[in-house]
Amino acid sequence: MKSLDRFIEEAANSVAPKKCPPGQYYCFNDKKCKKIPTGYRVGYGGMLRPEKKNGGKNGNGNGNGNGNGNGGNGGNGGNGNGGNGGGNGGGMGEEVVNLPLRLLVPKNQTEFDLGLMFKESLDQDTGMLFVFEENGEKYFHMKNTLIPLDVAFINEEGVVVNIKELHPLRTMPVSSDCDALYAIEVNRGWFEKNNVRIGDKVLDI
Repeated sequence: MKSLDRFIEEAANSVAPKKCPPGQYYCFNDKKCKKIPTGYRVGYGGMLRPEKKNGGKNGNGNGNGNGNGNGGNGGNGGNGNGGNGGGNGGGMGEEVVNLPLRLLVPKNQTEFDLGLMFKESLDQDTGMLFVFEENGEKYFHMKNTLIPLDVAFINEEGVVVNIKELHPLRTMPVSSDCDALYAIEVNRGWFEKNNVRIGDKVLDI
C-alpha cells in the first residue's frame, strides 16, 4: 500500500491555518471557525461535505475548471463539483510506503478552476491534489495547459481507480471512467516511474 498523506501536510497547513473545536469547521471564505450545518460533515482535507447517503450521485462538471459545468483546464479539473482542497496528512498504517511527492492543494475555487493552466513547468516530484464535493465520474481537459501530465483518479477509499494521460492544450475531456472523489496530477510518466498502479491505496481516508 502506498500513501501520499505525509506529503500533503505542508500544503495543508497553508490551506487551513488553524484547527477548529469539535462540531465546527474552518470556513475559508470567512477565515474563521463556524458551526457545522445540519446534514453536513467535515470530510477529507477539512472540507465541508453533505452527509453520505445510500446510492451516491455522480457529478459531472468540469474540470479543471469549474466545479460544475464544463471547463477547465489543464490538467485539472474535474468533474464534479469543484472542491477546494487540502488536507491534513492522515495516520500511517504499518504497510504504508510513502511516495516522494509534494502535493499542491488549491486554496480556493479560483485556484481549483485554474489548476496547472499557463504554467510552463512542474517541479520534479510535485503534483496537484483535487478534492471534489461529490463522488462521481470526473473529467479533465488541458485547455491552456502546457505541461504533459498524467492524472490518477482516486475513489472515496483513497484507492486509484484509473490513470490517464493528459496532452498539452487538448480540449477534449478525459474521463475517469469510474466514480472518483479525488484526483492527482503529476508530470507525464511519474506514476509509472514510481510504480503507482490502479488498485494502489494512495490516500489514507
